Amino acid sequence: MSDQNRRRHHRRRWRHRRALTIAGALAVVGTAVPLVANAALDHTGKTLTVATDGSGRYRTVQAAVDAALPRDVISIAKGTYHEVVSVPSSKTGLTLKGATGNPEDVVITYGNAAGSTRAGGTKLGTMGSATATFAAARMTVEDLTVVNTFDKAANPNVTDTQAVAVNAEGDRQVFRNDRIIGHQDTLLTWSPQAMAQTRQYFTDDFIEGDVDFIFGNATAVLDHATIQAVDDGAPADGLNGFLTAANTETSHKYGLLITDSTVRSIAKDGTYYLGRPWHPYGSSVAQVVVRNTQLPAALKTAPWTDMSGFAWQSARFASYHNTRAGVAITDGPQLTDTQAADYTARTYLAGTDGWDPVRTRPSGTPTPGSTTPGSTATGDTRHVTEPAVPTAVCATVTSGLAMTGRTTDQTSEATPPDTARVQKALDGCTRSGSAPVAVRLKAADATRTAFLTGPLTVHQGEVLLLDDNVTLYGSRNPADYQVNGKPTCGTLASSSGGCKPLISVAGANAGIEAVRAGDGSQGRIDGRGDQTILGTNTTWWQLATEAQKANQNQNNPRLMQIDNSDNFTLYHIDLLSSANFHVVYNGGNGFTAWGVRIKTPATARNTDGIDPAGATNVTITDSYLMDGDDGIAIKGGSKASSNITVSGNHFYGTHGISIGSETTSGVSNVLFRDNTLTGTDSLGNTSGSSTGIRIKSSPANGGKVTDVSYLDTCLDAVRAPLVFDTHYSAGSGSGVPVFTDIVVDGVTATHSPSSAKSTFVGLDAAHPLGLTLRNANLDVTTNTAAYATVKAANTDLRFSGTDVNVTTAASSGSAPSCTFPPYPAL
Repeated sequence: MSDQNRRRHHRRRWRHRRALTIAGALAVVGTAVPLVANAALDHTGKTLTVATDGSGRYRTVQAAVDAALPRDVISIAKGTYHEVVSVPSSKTGLTLKGATGNPEDVVITYGNAAGSTRAGGTKLGTMGSATATFAAARMTVEDLTVVNTFDKAANPNVTDTQAVAVNAEGDRQVFRNDRIIGHQDTLLTWSPQAMAQTRQYFTDDFIEGDVDFIFGNATAVLDHATIQAVDDGAPADGLNGFLTAANTETSHKYGLLITDSTVRSIAKDGTYYLGRPWHPYGSSVAQVVVRNTQLPAALKTAPWTDMSGFAWQSARFASYHNTRAGVAITDGPQLTDTQAADYTARTYLAGTDGWDPVRTRPSGTPTPGSTTPGSTATGDTRHVTEPAVPTAVCATVTSGLAMTGRTTDQTSEATPPDTARVQKALDGCTRSGSAPVAVRLKAADATRTAFLTGPLTVHQGEVLLLDDNVTLYGSRNPADYQVNGKPTCGTLASSSGGCKPLISVAGANAGIEAVRAGDGSQGRIDGRGDQTILGTNTTWWQLATEAQKANQNQNNPRLMQIDNSDNFTLYHIDLLSSANFHVVYNGGNGFTAWGVRIKTPATARNTDGIDPAGATNVTITDSYLMDGDDGIAIKGGSKASSNITVSGNHFYGTHGISIGSETTSGVSNVLFRDNTLTGTDSLGNTSGSSTGIRIKSSPANGGKVTDVSYLDTCLDAVRAPLVFDTHYSAGSGSGVPVFTDIVVDGVTATHSPSSAKSTFVGLDAAHPLGLTLRNANLDVTTNTAAYATVKAANTDLRFSGTDVNVTTAASSGSAPSCTFPPYPAL
């Protein structure tokens, strides 16, 4: 597009937006808004289900919206919904939620533009182009993808190319873990009455577009968002687009805040602006702050620009502590530290009623050790965003094996055919730069999709990358795993350590990753713990059970052992049927596990999910973990663990979301947030140690555990909802397990057995448990307590026992309203 045509295009956009603004204002003034009936106001909320295959009550999202009452929950099954969705203002408090917890699974999509016409021939306008319009106050939208698929190239006759994916226009709206995708005008944050208080909170969301793709006059916060600026091929004028176009009402102090987020783009350097001021009416003075955010090279060094004759300097634009490639940048106006304290997610959203949807999210960049007793832990000090598979591939290995029933011919089982050639590719891989390079495992065709190997070693700067249809199977031959001088692998002995892991990782900047297909399938690694050990009639899991009965140790291989590997990534990978622990991350600084799915039955003994040990700066998120021991077990044995975030995960049949039992060197600053746990696995097996939240240690291996927060945790059908136990397994020794500054804020337990019991036990009178418990709604409140100092608020739990001191804590918030997604089909 030429400079002249681009200017004409922007003038058309301004005229059109002015028209939609005036029309919206007239609609509000000229139309009476009906009052909600008292029956609806008293409605406590029910769940309506939607599924394209007819398994839900409704086949379309709009049909469920039409039937819903205020405060209902609409649970939308996996599928693609080709429809326009509109939630009217009368549906106050409605929740729209993807049933799987993965927004990629549930997609609402349509392809209208502002210039698209209705049946009568009139244009839809910008707001009318929206795939989804959410006008109700206090509504929640989570785990959904909303897309506007309008394609300018395919519609050359459409001149008004604004194409909104989400039109948000209600107060106190929360958008959580959503994907909002389009090109021009993707996300409209809107207040139909410019002077009204209209606030919207977008957290952990993905937003994609090119021209003005975050725009409007509402007070909106994008917190921990991933913002994707589309590469439009660097047009001749060198401009791809603009992230924002705010038109904040001049009387409003706060408009748009982007905080603790990441802006990504592969567009040519210097082809994007942060934003420009939209002036559809005289009282618009854009207000935008971008702070603590990672910005791409695609962004111009002079990040703000004019719009329709209005200079950017006339707007209220500012930045604070942003970085590019990890380096601080000072492009454009900067807030001082004093000013920045007044421009946070909380201050933007508080309004006149103190609304605080971000109470569980620390604002700004967390500082290690900055917590105070009873405060919220901050977790991982890194700014973690969703990984991306490496673009550089140094070697591709093609499968030649078809597996039937997860086994193959005896010759291949005895001598796995792929060990040497995969390891050769790993050993021969060299990097030309600082970015990791991949060894790719590729399927030969639709039937030959398998690799069968013994132990493999991934080196520094390497990523073992599996295509979405590839499975790497672990050898059943115990000789392949044998460690010299140790007990025989595949046998019982008085000690363990006889087996190498299937995959060992050594060195920084490495990873085990897979491609995820559009249907959600992704590469997998199968340890085959349920298969017989070669030369025996016993499976690896049976051996573990026999060890427990014989009071001995099973010598079984772990699936992955990552030692002293800084900046390690585990991404979009399925891990199945490990013979022992699935993932042990030991001694490194920087570990991200994202989109991991572990599927091993609750009956498989000693098959921990992910165990960070002596680890610093860890994030485990967006994952599904099902195994026969701890889902997560953070350990501080020979080395302390600290700065760990475990958020947005779902656990099935595990022994809990745990710390310990090894805490000798200490565990500190751990944030657990927005996790769910179900006491049974997807096969119907009940966990052998059905626990929810757990910190466990003893004098045998105990040390200090401090600054740990469990926020908004949902538990279902567990026998021990909350366990803080300094006498775990009656261990004895000289250690001093002491748990202090532990916060549980927001926990709901449902369908607990009548025998369920929680534990709150400190070591002794000199080393009591220090716990703050707020917003706890347990359906069975039976507990045992001793040597504990508890600050409690908004809970039915009552504590009594030796040296138990209970005081009242400050109260805010409420216990979470819970839904438990089924384990995804693999």
